[in-house]
Amino acid sequence: MKLKYQLLLPQLKNYSFFLVVSFTFFSNLISAEDKFIVAVGLAKPPYVIQADDSGFELDLIRNVLKKMGKTATFVYTQFGHSFKMLDVKEIDAVITTNSKVFTDTTKLSDIYITYQNIAISLKKKNIKINNIKELECFSIASFQKADKVLGKDFADASSKSPLFLKIADQSQQPQLLLKGRIDLLIMDINIFKYFTHELNMNNNDITRLFTFHPIFPETHYRMAFKNKTYIPLFNETLVKYKQTDEYLVLREHYNL
Repeated sequence: MKLKYQLLLPQLKNYSFFLVVSFTFFSNLISAEDKFIVAVGLAKPPYVIQADDSGFELDLIRNVLKKMGKTATFVYTQFGHSFKMLDVKEIDAVITTNSKVFTDTTKLSDIYITYQNIAISLKKKNIKINNIKELECFSIASFQKADKVLGKDFADASSKSPLFLKIADQSQQPQLLLKGRIDLLIMDINIFKYFTHELNMNNNDITRLFTFHPIFPETHYRMAFKNKTYIPLFNETLVKYKQTDEYLVLREHYNL
């Protein structure tokens, strides 16, 4: 069955995307030379907060681009589609990507952000996990493209899992675990804490209810540019920005 997506941007040859942006508004935005249209995955707070175009990752990219003389405008698509977005005429760049997802490495910036993915289980189940391979024994929910982003060992384990769900809206994942629908969540630790706090849980509740299994290495993300000439300036500006007090304040604001 062919999936249908609401078309708010020109359709590509073989696929379409759901983008949360008005076409009229979008057309007005791209008229100025300093506008820089960036494709981003759906909400994953505290990094991406779609409701008001905020979050640590969006603010970081916005501030770096501003110092380059560009004004960032973000459009949203499912993370599983984001690697295709440079094929859309109006898109200038894609964030939260890397060489495992975006194979043309000549278009990738230096690393600008690092996520720490973990496996999470209910403490009452007393699940013990020592390595990624052991995940194959459990039902799993993860983010889109996790089987690519998290490497071959996870791809192999998830393919053997009795149930492997890839969820576009990560806000649903804690409830899947709490309701016993799956054994394990695979997600960034800060995203998990954000969504559990939204469920009125404090840090003591999190410690009491859940077990964290730190079996994954850090995941580093880069920015993909349509115009590769922007990359050296972005990399240079990023290094300088991370040395400022403004960057430290930004991290503190999002408790990172």
